Amino acid sequence: MKKLLYILAALFVVTVIAIIVIISKLGTIVKTAVNKAGPSITQTTFVLNDADISPFSGKGTLKELTIGNPKGWTSEHTFFLKEISIDLEPKSLTADHVVINSILIDNPEIICEVSGLNTNLQDLLKNIQESTGGSGQTAQTTTVKTEAKPETQSEPSTQAEAKPAKETKMEIKSFRLVNVTIKVAGAGNIYTVTIPDLVLTDLGTKEGGLTGKELAIVVVKEISTRAAKAALESAAKKGLLDKAGESLRGLLGGKK
Repeated sequence: MKKLLYILAALFVVTVIAIIVIISKLGTIVKTAVNKAGPSITQTTFVLNDADISPFSGKGTLKELTIGNPKGWTSEHTFFLKEISIDLEPKSLTADHVVINSILIDNPEIICEVSGLNTNLQDLLKNIQESTGGSGQTAQTTTVKTEAKPETQSEPSTQAEAKPAKETKMEIKSFRLVNVTIKVAGAGNIYTVTIPDLVLTDLGTKEGGLTGKELAIVVVKEISTRAAKAALESAAKKGLLDKAGESLRGLLGGKK
């Protein structure tokens, strides 16, 4: 009996130590996960330098997130986010539906390259849409498609097919992008413009949560559209747009 108690006590101690190690390394776990998932979503370089999140309060920061350019573009990057403040529900960390109370990105740097009827931001959005297997207008209407394999005559398998892992979904109650700086590059010119603060609320609430890729489409589409529109409006005022650029400005809802 005593031996059993010793074993149980040892298992309890090991479990507690494991939990403490996981908690102490939560930032590292988040950083590793983000750096692994990011490139598959954007199809560009995607590097998060550091993460510090408390599993007890749910508050923390992600530091120095750099999202590179899609192929064919030459600027340093598309996004550089020096610091991202995050506040999430601690209890949801262990569930398959993570609730994020707020995300605040202050003073991000966005580089918008303009070439003819296209921008690097539009190509980034296309990459994200392609990574989901579709080209939906927003993440709410985008579904991940899977290629159906043709039926073949084969002997029944004696082993049960492995079920795909359930994908974690997220809900963001408040997303704020403030003090935005956009560097516009095109026709040999580089200049800076600003756009109004971007505030999005209740992302994924009605849908019961959205996947990371679906959320990326919603957020990047909104940011890209606003950034490209502001960049083209500014370029037009400076007389830097050719006919193709003017057409693009019209497609984005800018004034001609």
